[in-house]
Amino acid sequence: MSNVALGVDLGGTNLRAAVVDSTGRLLYETSTSTLANEGVDSVIERIANAILEAATACRVDANVPVGVAAPGPLDPRTGVIFFTPNLPGWRDVPLGDRLARLTGRHIVLGNDANAAALGEFYFGSGRDVRNMIYIGLGTGIGGGVIADGRLIDGARGLGGELGHVTVSIDGPRCTCGSIGCIEAYCSAWSITRDAQHLVSSGRGLAIAEAARGQPVGPRAVGAAARLGDPDALRLLERAGTALGAGIANFINIFNPELIVIGGGLSEIGEPLLEPVRRAIATYAMPAIRQDARLVASTLGIKSGIIGSAALVFHENQL
Repeated sequence: MSNVALGVDLGGTNLRAAVVDSTGRLLYETSTSTLANEGVDSVIERIANAILEAATACRVDANVPVGVAAPGPLDPRTGVIFFTPNLPGWRDVPLGDRLARLTGRHIVLGNDANAAALGEFYFGSGRDVRNMIYIGLGTGIGGGVIADGRLIDGARGLGGELGHVTVSIDGPRCTCGSIGCIEAYCSAWSITRDAQHLVSSGRGLAIAEAARGQPVGPRAVGAAARLGDPDALRLLERAGTALGAGIANFINIFNPELIVIGGGLSEIGEPLLEPVRRAIATYAMPAIRQDARLVASTLGIKSGIIGSAALVFHENQL
């Protein structure tokens, strides 16, 4: 394993580049606006410039690779991003090849949730285990599966879409087009949908008050729930039960030692996580669930950028 790796966390609003050492320590980090509306070429040029800035700041050798964590779906084998809703116009973009030409470096492209899973595995909550599930609760739900120290991502690297596992065949429609996905119950967009429905129907008064004049969303729901508001607690009970049922499926399939919960939505805390635990106890097989601990991410908001560098470290380990 090289002593350092370069990493890029590509988001719809911001892109970050960093130098990370083999202990997971951030040696340098830079951030700039993605400005996705300016087009694919412009964004790729900004990524290359951010890589150059980070490499120059830490005098990183030219042979040190770059890990790029990007929203999918994408193919890490070919370095092609098929499509991402947060980056308009990004269809079948050969990001790996284009960045390699611009930077002269080997590029390791990976799904952002899988990268975060690797970050937690090498440098965060999962550093002492070999079998781990990572769940990132954000606008949507991403995830990653580590089995015997290896990332499980399928034939073309498209696997690990844990948020799109069906937990109800009669459930709400998901943004992916399917029905009853975990994400359709327990994500920022789905909790916002349910909270706004409550408020518009004349209920959810405490949620509306917690929003303090801002649009109603998960932050207000969490605040109201922590004050004991029954509407908010019921909403999070439904969301947490769906998430817990999905996690129970992952426990039954993969027999992990650890379930790591990250992402901004996880900051709601116990009003969301307690229903998750109850659902796991209900739906996971007893002999298997006793092996799995549910813990919070230790990398927090840094999981993306540290995870992007972990893509490089993981490739070097294989």
